[in-house]
Parts: sequence; C-alpha cells; structure tokens
Amino acid sequence: MSYLDTGGNKEVLVMIHGLGSKRQSWDFQVNELSKHYRLIVPNLRGHSDDKINYNITLQTMAADIIDLLDSLHIKSASFLGLSLGGIVTQELLHSYPRYVKSTILSNTASILPYWIGKYTVDQRMDKLGNMDDEDYEYSATKNCLHGHYPDSYIHKISNMFLDVNRNTYMQAASSPLGINYTNTLIHNSKPMLVIGSIFDKVTPYINTLTTYTLARHAKLKTFYNSGHIPNIEEPNEFNECVLEFLHNIN
Repeated sequence: MSYLDTGGNKEVLVMIHGLGSKRQSWDFQVNELSKHYRLIVPNLRGHSDDKINYNITLQTMAADIIDLLDSLHIKSASFLGLSLGGIVTQELLHSYPRYVKSTILSNTASILPYWIGKYTVDQRMDKLGNMDDEDYEYSATKNCLHGHYPDSYIHKISNMFLDVNRNTYMQAASSPLGINYTNTLIHNSKPMLVIGSIFDKVTPYINTLTTYTLARHAKLKTFYNSGHIPNIEEPNEFNECVLEFLHNIN
C-alpha cells in the first residue's frame, strides 16, 4: 500500500479518497492540516499505483488500512473519508472500532440498496467502455464539480483527483453494493462530522441527511456552492470545518 505520512509526531488523521481517485486528491488539505495533525494518506487497494488487482472489497480495503496503522504502531486515529472513502470509514467503524477515535464522513452514503447501486455501476461501466481514460476522467470530474470552470481547470483537477484503473474499477465500484450501516451509526458513541453538498450529483444530499439522522453524536456541515468534492471546490472552508471539529474533540 502506497501512502503519504506527514505532519510529524501529532494526533493522527487518516484521509481516505474516493472511487477511481488517489491520495493526491487531498492535496488542497495536506499543507494546512499537517500543521496540526499527523496525516496518513493511503491509496486504496486497486487504486492509482497500488499493485493489488484482486479481492477488492470494503472489508479488504479497511483491513489494508488497519495493517498499515499496525505497521506504523498507530493504535488509534481519526478518519476522514470522501465518497467511497466515507464508506470505507464506516466499515472501519463497524469492524475495527477500537482503532477509531472519530470519523468525518464527506459526500458519502450509509445505505445503498443492491439493485439501485448496480444500475449506477452498470451505467458507469458502459460510459467507461465508450471512452478513453482521459475523456472518462474529464467527464467524471466535470460531473463532480458544481461551478462553471474552463476546460483547462477541469483537466487540472482531473489529473489531481482521478486515476481510473480499468483492471480494478469494476470491483471497487461494486464493493459498496448492498451496504447498510444503520446499526453501526445508531450505536456509535464516538464523535462524527457528516459533510454534504447541496449540489452533489454523485451522492445526493439526501444521503448526507440520512447518515446524519441515524448517527449519534454527529455534527452536520453543509456546503452550498460545491458538488461532490467540496474539499477541492471550497478547500478553505472544508479545511476549517475539519480542523474545528477535530480541535473540539482533542
């Protein structure tokens, strides 16, 4: 597992990227957040330069992160996950609660009925089959953004944000099908921040409200001028809300 470890000897924050993405998608966070926390920023199994291209499930992705923390002698951490990363974070809370100090769930879902998710995955795969990598990543990035940006900016964000691996994308996209973390959220006693965006076309805001309603001890942060990736469209406000939440629990 490739990862970034920066920030020195401080409280640990693990940052988990989304589907088809990579650790560089957190570049607008790293400089600011590493002033206050030790950041562990991995590439998920089957993503970017990770060499594993089999058995890509929520359980194995979560287990990989726990193995990484064990190798670094980290006994507990806060976790920040966006989109698929937020689902992996919920799997960590479900399966490895003793490692979890707090969670930040950004633009993600806690319940995904199998057939609804399967329809979305099939649409993505059909689109990928009709495009080359660059065009697909451009199209996907544009769909994740809310504002109107020039093509040059969308390409720049796409290069930072996405790195679709055709050999593993289907497995990773299918990994959340059928999830239901209702019991995990209801019984959670640890601090949680739930982040969502009004104009998120990938994970509509109703998913944010569902997670927030189910979760105990949760706080809610809503972004009104961004789409699926508020950490990129509104990085200063995103960083501020993450730091405020973490400072209040430490």
